[in-house]
Amino acid sequence: MTSTHDSAVDAVVRAASALDEAEFAAYGGGWPDEVGTALVDAVYSIRARYHSTEPGSGVYGRVVELRRLHPEVTNDLRALVELGSDRLAETMGRGKTASRRKSECIMEAAEALLALDPPVCTATDLLAADPADVKRAYTGVHGLGWVTCEYFQMLLGVFGVKADTMIVRFVNAALASADLPSVTAEEARRLVIDAHRADSRGATLTQYEHALWRAKGNLAEA
Repeated sequence: MTSTHDSAVDAVVRAASALDEAEFAAYGGGWPDEVGTALVDAVYSIRARYHSTEPGSGVYGRVVELRRLHPEVTNDLRALVELGSDRLAETMGRGKTASRRKSECIMEAAEALLALDPPVCTATDLLAADPADVKRAYTGVHGLGWVTCEYFQMLLGVFGVKADTMIVRFVNAALASADLPSVTAEEARRLVIDAHRADSRGATLTQYEHALWRAKGNLAEA
């Protein structure tokens, strides 16, 4: 008898197969070699509109503006800390997570990463670091969790799944269509990973995940 997990994976694969092939090549590539940019993007993406039709708006537009105004912070966490939370907020906004300003959470996370042994200052440092140490430093900041920690690393080229609202929504819609119970974010992440292994559509895990994210993201904004 097929296990419930296998049935759930099959349901996600079927839902993914309905997406246009082009969706699996839509991932923009993140911010390779830019640890500061990736950290800012990851934190400001929490419960926020990522894209906007207005220049300089939305998380992406503001990150692009930050890179233009402060190129020194793109791949240097020490420079990001020196910039400070107030000046970061001037460009990125004063959004909050867990009642804390996101700009302040970013500074605390950057300082925690710099305090690792060896310190994480650049993208090369982060990719060479123990992922468990990175997760502990990042999630040790009140307001930051494992979902955006994984996204932070994905933006630097580590394959993964950002199990946010859109991914969980896609997975649970697929499960509902197969009369299967809904799952948590942790379980949704595992199902996407296993669905990718079963039917990658020629995409990397991050590209595959992004296609599923776009499917529900587009519906949410329609």
